[in-house]
Amino acid sequence: MRISTGSSRWFALLVVVLSACTGTPSRTGFYSSPLLPGDEVEILRDIVVPPERARVYLQHGSITGYAGSDQYAPFCYFLLRDPMPVEQVIRPGVLTVVKAWLNQTTVALDVPVRLASALLPGGGDQPMMAWQFHITLQAIDGARVILVCSGAFDGPAWAEPIRLPEVREALGSYAEVRVTSTGQ
Repeated sequence: MRISTGSSRWFALLVVVLSACTGTPSRTGFYSSPLLPGDEVEILRDIVVPPERARVYLQHGSITGYAGSDQYAPFCYFLLRDPMPVEQVIRPGVLTVVKAWLNQTTVALDVPVRLASALLPGGGDQPMMAWQFHITLQAIDGARVILVCSGAFDGPAWAEPIRLPEVREALGSYAEVRVTSTGQ
């Protein structure tokens, strides 16, 4: 198929116009990240990552471990590059959001056999999932850390991504989130 010069100009104009309509990311869509590039997370207090671990969970404004977190409520965790034999500390300072992406995580929970056979067709496992935002943060010196913020685990039809107020509630007095006016 051959496109005439006149048609290719219109096509190029159409591409430019449509790309201008995409705009900047928004926080208002169902799958929209609560933090966008340019936003800031200011660490207000030392956050200690235990020895032999690369992550530390925050929920309801408190530091907890994976076993101590309530998977049925929103939570966040800081993910470092590698576990170390000694504790690692995320020190106070300002981190800027570089990028954010959404991921779905799924687990299967065992339910009692009688309940499963009575309520769930086809088996004793109930799938649970959560939407998790992986947010890359960068310090002024170039150091990076990942902040993962998760909505509550729920059935696939009911699970919702975490929202900005829930991120703030999870981080509590350990970190302050400052968003740019873009996308609010």
